[in-house]
Amino acid sequence: MHCPRCHAESRDGAKFCEDCGSRLAVRCSSCGSEVSVGKRFCGTCGHPIDHGPTEPRLAARIALDGEHKLVTVLFCDIVNSTGLAERLGAEQMHTLLNRFFERALSEVHRYEGTINQFLGDGFMALFGAPVPHEDHARRAVLAAFGIQQAIGERAEVKAVNGEALTLRMGLNTGPVVAGTIGDQLRTDYTAVGDTTNLAARLQQLAEPGTILVSDTTARLVTGDVEMDALGAFQIKGKTDSIQGYRVTAIRPRRSSRHGFEHRNLSAFVGRDRELRTLHELLGLAEGGQGQLVGIVGEAGVGKSRLVHEFRRSLTERRATFQEVHCFSYDRAVPYLPLIDLLRDGAQITPRDSTDVAVTRVRRTLEELGLEADVHAPFLLRLLGIDEGTERLAALTPDRIKSGIFEALCQMTLMSSKKRPIVILAEDLHWIDVTSEEFVQLLADAVPGAAMLLLMTYRPGYRPPRLEKSCATQLALRSLSTEDSRRIVSSAARDETMDDTVVDTILGKAEGNAFFLEELTRAVLEQKTAQAGSPTVPGTVQAVLAARIDRLDDDTKRVLQAASVLGREFSPRLVEQMWDGAGSVSSCLKALQTLEFLYERTSPDNPTLVFQHALTQEVAFSTLLNEHRRILHAAPSAPSSTSFAIGWGLTWIRSHVMRSRPTCPGAPSSTCTRAARPCSRREPCVTLSNASIRLSRWCRVSNPPSRRRDAPSICGSTSTPRCSSSETCPG
Repeated sequence: MHCPRCHAESRDGAKFCEDCGSRLAVRCSSCGSEVSVGKRFCGTCGHPIDHGPTEPRLAARIALDGEHKLVTVLFCDIVNSTGLAERLGAEQMHTLLNRFFERALSEVHRYEGTINQFLGDGFMALFGAPVPHEDHARRAVLAAFGIQQAIGERAEVKAVNGEALTLRMGLNTGPVVAGTIGDQLRTDYTAVGDTTNLAARLQQLAEPGTILVSDTTARLVTGDVEMDALGAFQIKGKTDSIQGYRVTAIRPRRSSRHGFEHRNLSAFVGRDRELRTLHELLGLAEGGQGQLVGIVGEAGVGKSRLVHEFRRSLTERRATFQEVHCFSYDRAVPYLPLIDLLRDGAQITPRDSTDVAVTRVRRTLEELGLEADVHAPFLLRLLGIDEGTERLAALTPDRIKSGIFEALCQMTLMSSKKRPIVILAEDLHWIDVTSEEFVQLLADAVPGAAMLLLMTYRPGYRPPRLEKSCATQLALRSLSTEDSRRIVSSAARDETMDDTVVDTILGKAEGNAFFLEELTRAVLEQKTAQAGSPTVPGTVQAVLAARIDRLDDDTKRVLQAASVLGREFSPRLVEQMWDGAGSVSSCLKALQTLEFLYERTSPDNPTLVFQHALTQEVAFSTLLNEHRRILHAAPSAPSSTSFAIGWGLTWIRSHVMRSRPTCPGAPSSTCTRAARPCSRREPCVTLSNASIRLSRWCRVSNPPSRRRDAPSICGSTSTPRCSSSETCPG
């Protein structure tokens, strides 16, 4: 049996996890009844049971066209499978492999990964594609560790002779081209690139029974797992050596503060007003006027950092601080945040025995003046403990859920009478339905208690009871240019960077604290502190790409097409470029509603602008080169030029130059001959003809008084020439 709390494996017939003591049965998210593992519907209320994503759901998200993706690749292999097959025989080996793949698939799908290749005695799995996740590296490592636990010596996956399987796994994070390959008879979704090759090499280098990750993956999961540095590995076919790390354990991460412990924090700037507001609201709560606070902001804007600094500032104030964190991969499992809240309040650790947990629950209730005989059975049931819960057998699932809510709520309220309490619920946009009901109940009790209930979430989610008079919402805005410079300087430490590079970072990050830190570190790592522009670091790209990939297909394609036109673009030009079935105007409206774009009105033409420069850059980076060339060709097509004229001949020429890289000096997009590459003569002649035609359209349709770049560009009679040194007539 697999534990949904600590991911460990227990022997058959066990009712509780032998590592953390949690109940092994699944609970229905609607009524709270226990459901046997593997069942699809609740036997009490008939509600469907979500055991996590399944292969059909993943297959539905697969995009047919290839894209550049940032993913984590996992390779898993059975050690000495040839000898094992020889000892067992073909039939027993087949049965054993089926059990192995069943357990492995369960772990991979739990974290919404995709096994895209079965390799005889192993497999290759992707995290981050086709289902997008900003935390794909963490999911991949958790899945790998879960597989290791499930197939270990204590697992059910053993040969008839009792011989256990030994695995070795390798993980790497980086860019790939992900998409379908094959023909009409068979197509597979796969990832191609050096990232995949390196993950396969790491799996081969891993010692039997271990998980080996690259330094790229290790940086992304620092704070989530315990690792041993193994030094440098020389990979065949690579010039530079690779740093390897062996995963030894998963840390019981309860909140984001553990992540801050493993990071070099930059200066905390630009949030003095919000921090002061939190202290003022805490003062009201200490006086018995409970306060409900919602902190909303985009990913990376500084929500977690604000509450981290707020908590640090409470050392001199007499207040209890309790904290729960919601994770994206736990949304299908009810009650997990409530279990964390109970463990924190009763000081129960995952390693405590059943007797210890029962004693601490009853003692905590008695210290708070609550009847232990009344409330303890419900709290013990929440922890998955049967001892002392016999009288609950006659109650309905709804009554048990109400009893759990009432007991937890009373614990919190009575605790606030002894000492003001601050409860932080982080990333509430990922909370499960059942736990959200409890948050709503607790919010109703806030006004009359010495309690400050803090909730952090992203735009698009609305927490419960925020309309109350005791509620305050703090919307975190982008940092000012001055504050942004201070963060860059702080993140750079003792390194010196050119002002041009600093300005580039400020322009790309646009006041997002996380983006500022990551871009600065990327500059230092890429040795571009003196010149050049930094590439988008993987941590930033993962956040933005996951948000883009959550769009429906048509809306995403429209966003990608618009990204080719630049930070600002004409919606009418996008309509001319679009060849899909959906409505461009509807997609653009949806993108404005979701704050990907905003409209800048002008007397001539309406203009749409990407909310963030990095969003445009990441959307563009996902396109394959061939798709980019096709989209670059659109602005210079006759059907589009009347709309593109307002952007200037230089702007149109730039797209013509990028649309066909056959000629190194002057690529062309307007050659529409048969499906064969243009010769070097054709691109140059075509570009020349396009320039003459566009110049004529500029003079006729767009007189100098209406042109953005007139008269110096539209009035020019010069024709761009090919810079190739070879025999090209251009």
